[in-house]
Amino acid sequence: LVEASKAQSGALNVNLAPTDVRELLAQLDAEYRDRFGAAQLTPVLTLPETPLIAMADGRLLFRVLDNLLGNAVKYSLPGTRVYLSAAPASDGNAEILVRNISREALNIDPAELTERFVRGDSSRNTEGSGLGLSIAKSLVELQGGRFELSIDGDLFRADISLPLYRPQ
Repeated sequence: LVEASKAQSGALNVNLAPTDVRELLAQLDAEYRDRFGAAQLTPVLTLPETPLIAMADGRLLFRVLDNLLGNAVKYSLPGTRVYLSAAPASDGNAEILVRNISREALNIDPAELTERFVRGDSSRNTEGSGLGLSIAKSLVELQGGRFELSIDGDLFRADISLPLYRPQ
């Protein structure tokens, strides 16, 4: 709860620096391989061929992506894929996308998923506080980025947009 309060109030220390999003996603993909396998999920990683450097706090961005992938492992339908991708966007930002198929129906407005103590469905009674997506949104916004969720049937999608690094 303390962490959530700090994140949402902006009282968290944020150290923006050039961060290679491609490298961070490749690291997370490697760290999650066993967990994906145990959950019968196939990760699909799509990254640019060259570094994708965003202005971000690598520690905070790692936490956000770790939360999203942890949720994918807990709540995805076994036998499906988890898509993790990054690319430069036409608006001058780095775009990160996480998508998965939910095990249970997602009968909720995506905006409600970033409210405190809200879970995507009543079956989500595993460990956790219901604060993960709320904190993730706050952490991305503290870095000057945008965090949006969307749901299409059972498809869960998280879009993160962060400013690209622009050398002086």
